[in-house]
Amino acid sequence: MPDIKSILLLCSFLCFITGIFSPEVIIRRGIPSVKTRRRVLALFGGVTLLLVIITQIGESLPKTYTEFNPEEEPSNIFVFSPIEAGDRMKIYKIAETGYTNHLEINILNEQSSLGNENYNAPEGYEFVQLDLRVTNKMNEPYTLDTRELQLQTGMLEVLTPTIEETTETRIDLAGEETIELSLVYLQPIDESYLTLTYLPLATEAESNEEASTEVSVSKIGEIIKTKQTMIQVHEVRRMNQSAKAGFEYIEVSLSIKNPSNRAMTYYPFHFELECSSSPNRVKSAMGISEVETLGITELASGGMVTGTLLFEVPKGATDLKLYYQEPSLFTKQTLEINLMETSSQSLPLQSEVVLSEQWKSVDELNNRQLKVLETELIKETKYTQAKEHHQFVAVRVELTNHSAENQEYTAFDFKLMNEQGRLTMPSLLLIDNQSELTSGTLAPQESVTGYLLFEDSDLYTTFYLLYSPDNWKDSECIIQPL
Repeated sequence: MPDIKSILLLCSFLCFITGIFSPEVIIRRGIPSVKTRRRVLALFGGVTLLLVIITQIGESLPKTYTEFNPEEEPSNIFVFSPIEAGDRMKIYKIAETGYTNHLEINILNEQSSLGNENYNAPEGYEFVQLDLRVTNKMNEPYTLDTRELQLQTGMLEVLTPTIEETTETRIDLAGEETIELSLVYLQPIDESYLTLTYLPLATEAESNEEASTEVSVSKIGEIIKTKQTMIQVHEVRRMNQSAKAGFEYIEVSLSIKNPSNRAMTYYPFHFELECSSSPNRVKSAMGISEVETLGITELASGGMVTGTLLFEVPKGATDLKLYYQEPSLFTKQTLEINLMETSSQSLPLQSEVVLSEQWKSVDELNNRQLKVLETELIKETKYTQAKEHHQFVAVRVELTNHSAENQEYTAFDFKLMNEQGRLTMPSLLLIDNQSELTSGTLAPQESVTGYLLFEDSDLYTTFYLLYSPDNWKDSECIIQPL
């Protein structure tokens, strides 16, 4: 609805235009003191200019979430309109970390926009608002820092909230308390999927005892190990492709292995570089080569991944040390690797994936039968191409419900494992928009057939399809060689 300033501005402007072409209308029927064309133009021209200035001053004031009524529903706080009604959600997964044992996080709604008159997304990006429900599953109080509710992209970007519902980022939750909140992120438009993660970089241990700190030190070529991680640095290179004058890139080539007895997820932002020329540790940057860059990686027990990390430091920086902060609740486990020293004798880290013969020999779990009908290694589909040095693994499956009740299914009950033990979720890219396996409900004795599409390096030819009908809540799954 127009406000009073807009109405006055319109009336004044109309009188000004009328005074130019037909001043006698204003002189005869208008204000008695206005008797000449000059006075008509001066009066209404001045009023119009004054109202324009007042309107511009009012609209130039930035809008924040504090201007909204806090009693409104979270969906009304969002300052942008959705790009397209019914657009599919990009966030398919809430990452399982040690801290999600204490918090239950649910995504209630997602909206996206390129911006409005006050907020404009840069080219190639869009705003996305997430409405979340967070529950403290413990009986004791817990402090939630909303800045640590991050989105991770497949391109290694770690996205933190950019526009928040409140300026207070730390929220104290009572035991078993549930809250709803809205966060806004700036995300790449062309990102096919995102992962929501809550992973505090510094955590207060839920104990009266102070958290202990353990530091393990090694050098290039040596294998350094904790209960959850094995790391070996292979090579360190200096590169001059930095965009900043006076800086250079340090490229660290390394391997990570999962020595635990369960699947683990590893994040590149847990690595930091320390050097003599910078007072603070440097976090890893986006890699020049997407193929070699170490991304967010899930590894099966005994699985291994090799890649590179890139750090931007002042030119000629010395005393290079790589740090890895392992997430742990009661112990701050830090691995320190001296990048200025090399071990004279080193054996390369090897993957040791051991598949359960029990689950390899079955094709039915929880009254759901899985059959692999066809497997293809392809470079492109009808709508998209695989990245350079990558390939699509298209798997056609048949899923049958042998129970007496309706059973739900989704493509994200499946994972692909390569010969090195790296686990990959299905891609959301389309094959032909007709034959993909998506999600739905199976009636008793009903079957569904469709394709699953995975993307992995073209260096591998041996793959396994893993299926868990209970959203990976336990270690039980069907393993089918492809």
